[in-house]
Amino acid sequence: RISVQPPLFEDADSTIFRARDMRDDRQEVMVKVYKSPGPAAVQRFRRSVELLLTFRGRFTKKGCRIESSSNLELLLDELRTQTNVSDYATAHSFISQMNFRSCFAEIISYSHDDDWMPNADPPTGLLFIVMELGDMSLKTRMNECYRAMKTLSKEEIRAVHWALVTMVCGLHTEGYLHLDIRPSKLFRYTEGGQQVWKLVDLDGAVRFGSQVRIPDLVCAHEYAPPELAQQILKGYREGGRVKLCRSMNVWSVGMVALETVALMPVYDVKFAWFQAFRDRKGGGRSKESFLAAIADEHSQSLATDKLIPPELSEAMASMSEDMAAVVEGMLAKDVKHRSSIGQAMLQRWFAPCRKAALDARWRVNADEPEDLPGTANAGAGGEQEDTIGDDLHAYIKKQAARVAGRGARCVRHQRAIARG
Repeated sequence: RISVQPPLFEDADSTIFRARDMRDDRQEVMVKVYKSPGPAAVQRFRRSVELLLTFRGRFTKKGCRIESSSNLELLLDELRTQTNVSDYATAHSFISQMNFRSCFAEIISYSHDDDWMPNADPPTGLLFIVMELGDMSLKTRMNECYRAMKTLSKEEIRAVHWALVTMVCGLHTEGYLHLDIRPSKLFRYTEGGQQVWKLVDLDGAVRFGSQVRIPDLVCAHEYAPPELAQQILKGYREGGRVKLCRSMNVWSVGMVALETVALMPVYDVKFAWFQAFRDRKGGGRSKESFLAAIADEHSQSLATDKLIPPELSEAMASMSEDMAAVVEGMLAKDVKHRSSIGQAMLQRWFAPCRKAALDARWRVNADEPEDLPGTANAGAGGEQEDTIGDDLHAYIKKQAARVAGRGARCVRHQRAIARG
């Protein structure tokens, strides 16, 4: 039924293939195949299918909401306490009608039993989900820029940041959070002549406020917030569970947003040992010691209270002070000062995205761009776009050279040891 081609992405639990559906005019699709049909894989598979079908049921193909989400009012009530009346009114009209279906890859089919319940495919015994095919992953796009020593364009960065906050907001409206969102799990799609980024993996989605056993927690540790690292360490010591809250999700996608700007994890830039830890799958350090460094409980702390290096902060501000404000707000170590996902969506940096979403909702095609907050002088000329990226471009080149230099020094050191 499906002709599978080389994989696009692979992790410990599943592989995403480019494929061709032989039954539907040989349509090209994306197929996620789970490596094991065990109980944990079945649970994640069913959760992914459930969420993808839920978003498809909430909205029409054109993005009109036809059903309310279970936790939508909870998010709006939270935002009411965080903003003034005017901003709350804007947020209410916007978020309550936001098309969150467009934030996730469209599900086409899935393995099921005779009653169409998500289950292993009877002929093959495999668990799989068939989705629309994306152009490329964000990780691939970032690697392209890194190799060419170029930055993502300002509009590309804005589009990725918008995708991150809207997909998290969409999950929150359904009562879920997702701490395993990474660049390799975001794929670019072309819709209506516009490029959009969508999440293709929902295995890590879990109910917020729930108590999760540490072995069952799906989380990218390099994007973990300090408070989660502290809970995990406490759980290791006491054999307990961790309680997940929405603010943790804001930090995790904030880390991805920062990586999109710098084209590398910020820990690569600040701490030489992190690169070894990641590349050597431990580098002589345990997962516990790495989490302790995030939680500031280790002698070599990752200094999450001052996560963004001054050079990078200045480079971001030179490109857009509004962008810098969004990222810094999402990466505040103190949860009380960290932006909620609703607050992040209302930032000036996303003014063009909100306008585009509303225009799409009401089928508006304006001939002239509106002068919105945060868009002054936008598009004033190609030269300005190049100029405002100069500081960031120089920063990336400098840090890439530093990271490469560390690798060269490490090789020379190993050769010296081998020679005795």
